[in-house]
Amino acid sequence: MTQFRDFKESDRAVFLEMCRGFYSGDAVDHAIPEDYMQVTFDEILRQGPYLRGIIFEQDGKPAGYGQLSFTFSNEVGGFVVLIEEIYVLPDFQGNGIGNAYLEWLKKEYGGKAKRFRLEVCSGNSGAIRLYSKKGFEKLAYEQMILDL
Repeated sequence: MTQFRDFKESDRAVFLEMCRGFYSGDAVDHAIPEDYMQVTFDEILRQGPYLRGIIFEQDGKPAGYGQLSFTFSNEVGGFVVLIEEIYVLPDFQGNGIGNAYLEWLKKEYGGKAKRFRLEVCSGNSGAIRLYSKKGFEKLAYEQMILDL
């Protein structure tokens, strides 16, 4: 059985291991420095209003994680949940955990959020299939960034 729960301090090592896996796979186009992962974990534990980390457990074992951030959008007239990262450990892939997590998110934020939004690399065909099956649609926007 798959369960979802918020990060706790004792998850630090397993999160860092999984985060390294996420940033070395086809879900992203570049790696990030290890200290960014530490800063993210610390910020999640502060339980501020902008970031949340979820551990996926299957039969009591860590199976993956999700990272969420939150914003308000005039475009949709309300609260938006940004699904920043979804990672399922290789040994647990194909067991429906990603699908279950997206269903859990709908229940968790139903009636509160107006939109879920995520990014996906074009080569991550498995994720694109899952998101499409769950009703996600492509946006016609190009993204631009300015790193400081």
